Amino acid sequence: MIVPQPATSSSYSLGAHEEKKLWNWLLRRQGLSDDTKLGSALAVAQAALGLHAARLSSPFATVLARGVAPTVALSLFTADSRADLMTIRCMRKTLHTLPLPLAAAAHGATVHFRVRDALRAVGKAGLSARSMARIAASIVRLLTEDGALFHRDIEARLVGNRTTTVAVRLALKLSWEQGVLTYINDARGWNRANRTFALTSVLYPDLDMALSRGSATRQLVREYFDRYGPASLRDAMWWSGLSRSAIVTAMNESENDVIVVHGSWCDAPMYMYRDRFEEFQRARAAEHWSGVNFLAHEDVALKAYFESRRRYLGQLPPRRAFNQIGEVLPTVVQDGHVVGTWAWDAKHRVVRVSMTHGFSSARLRRQVALRARSVTEALRLGYLPTR
Repeated sequence: MIVPQPATSSSYSLGAHEEKKLWNWLLRRQGLSDDTKLGSALAVAQAALGLHAARLSSPFATVLARGVAPTVALSLFTADSRADLMTIRCMRKTLHTLPLPLAAAAHGATVHFRVRDALRAVGKAGLSARSMARIAASIVRLLTEDGALFHRDIEARLVGNRTTTVAVRLALKLSWEQGVLTYINDARGWNRANRTFALTSVLYPDLDMALSRGSATRQLVREYFDRYGPASLRDAMWWSGLSRSAIVTAMNESENDVIVVHGSWCDAPMYMYRDRFEEFQRARAAEHWSGVNFLAHEDVALKAYFESRRRYLGQLPPRRAFNQIGEVLPTVVQDGHVVGTWAWDAKHRVVRVSMTHGFSSARLRRQVALRARSVTEALRLGYLPTR
């Protein structure tokens, strides 16, 4: 069987020092250095290609690491940010919060396997397409009349003699996966969720959620390699949930000039756009270091890779940064390398740090302690006490 390969124009081999400079230069472009931080949640989501949102804390902590001040992360709870950003299930069927054009592309590129799974659940429940269409129409009428509603309120209003709770939930999920509905968490703090649904056409009337699969895939793959290249094909497959052939086809249909990069991060070839590589080559020496950063649970900068994780793990075992189900932990990173993990102590409302053996010089401990205090203060600002 012929394995598809991207069309490339040239090849480069990088030594370990050059690789580290390139990795840190890439992180700085996302706002992960003291002098490149960004001024809005929208700018962070644009630079990072979305905010992973499967965990409640992740969007807030992701923006906090990249924003010029804690107020940037706090802005996630405002109407303005909710108008600019959309939370959808997309890459690998996980929640991401994205700028609207990127959300449309991520939706269009991944909707086929998400709707497939939703329809499979409908079939397993013994429900018909006709009943799903009837309930979905009722949901649309309800939200048209009343606006955004909590999902349990939708169930309470529609469950009756002909309609079960399971049927409403499946119709709600199918409509969400199809892009008819939009999920909104309108809680005022990072540790709480108030899950409501509204009509996409009402919230975002100018957004095209019907991009063709090919067009959406080309855009999503292009944006991924623009933010995260050099990356291998397996990296891109892991991040997106798309097939190798879909990714290669999208790369070959793009107008971007693609180069191959070889290095120690993985044995497979990695790919990057020539203009970005040339931009890196022109960078000043000060742009090759990113300092100490506290990254979120499932932070996009680390979750973007699988095969080439050595760029930030080095010789560390994966379990030092990932839990047993493959989620990347909240990490402490120095110049692009994982040197520890951190966690929020809800009882005492403070950040706790666990440094990795061999990465605990006195200077680094001071830097980490200082950053931990600032992260603690910011998390307290966005924390809603539980009842």
